[in-house]
Amino acid sequence: MNKMTYFLRELVDSDKDMIFQWRNAAEVRVNMLSNHPIMYKEHCRWFEDAMHNSTYFRVFIGPDKPLGFVSFKKTVKDECVWGFYIGEQDAPKGSGTIMAMLAIDYAFYQLNMNKIIGEVLFFNKKSQGLHLKLGFEKEGVYQNQQDQIQDVFRFVLSKEKLKFRTEE
Repeated sequence: MNKMTYFLRELVDSDKDMIFQWRNAAEVRVNMLSNHPIMYKEHCRWFEDAMHNSTYFRVFIGPDKPLGFVSFKKTVKDECVWGFYIGEQDAPKGSGTIMAMLAIDYAFYQLNMNKIIGEVLFFNKKSQGLHLKLGFEKEGVYQNQQDQIQDVFRFVLSKEKLKFRTEE
């Protein structure tokens, strides 16, 4: 992986409209726990909060442009739930894996987390496969009751079980 070509950066004000479009894209929303269309006013409030907690939000940059988004929600002292998506439909093949690897590295070595939790809707086989490929273990299932009731698989990766490193 060329570190200069792919990297994570912090949010900037000019990301607001791009992320709004990504969050509302049908192919992104379908895989979110809360998948209702997001109103711009609601997005602006969310984005303002994200800017104040920018340590936990990252934009994934690929060759020449932003491609995706990663978020971390701290649950306890050294654990977080992550969320991510590729927002650009023309992103190079493999971008999602690269983004996830960079995000894992960021969570463990910049945020000093010891555990990352992934929550994946039961029908999202692509994300389930990615979690397993990256070394996550399936820990259980629960029912999401936000926009509609459906099963959510919980995946967990601890720092001690990490099998790769993107930074040296």
